[in-house]
Amino acid sequence: MKLILLRHGETEDNINNILAGQDCGKLTAKGIEQSKEVGKELKEKYKIDMIFCSPLTRCRETLEHVLDEDPIDVPIYMSKLIEERDYGEYTGVEIDSINKESLNEDNAVNKEMGVESLIHLVKRVTLFLEDLKLEDENSTVLVVSHEEPIKIMVAEITGKTADKVEVNNAEAIVFEDFK
Repeated sequence: MKLILLRHGETEDNINNILAGQDCGKLTAKGIEQSKEVGKELKEKYKIDMIFCSPLTRCRETLEHVLDEDPIDVPIYMSKLIEERDYGEYTGVEIDSINKESLNEDNAVNKEMGVESLIHLVKRVTLFLEDLKLEDENSTVLVVSHEEPIKIMVAEITGKTADKVEVNNAEAIVFEDFK
């Protein structure tokens, strides 16, 4: 299977360094343009057979602009498994004011604050990848998601650690032979 992982285009939260989590977020004008550009690139290089998209607005908007450039008629599935991590009470907070290491700890404070554990995020993203392996191995699949889930997917596929993976807005990461 050919697997294309696409992070949503730039959002207001991205440029303001805000932890968006599962807030909807809206694309900036640059994010819209990025989405259209990657749509043109995908149209030139691939015949997409199936799309999975996070149901959060910034991903749906990105996909809409990709499809403006390549109006393909294929099944589109919204999947909560590839939504961004839920940061609970930290959602909407400036990233620099948060200790990211403590945010990743599985402790009572984070649970009380409604933070989805990193362990849970990895489990749901890994479950998505396992489910994806059940699809036709000859297909080309586009996945529109978020930074953290994509980092986890790339880490699972390549054996790298997620913190060593960089994922830019509207960047397509392609795996030619995903199994």
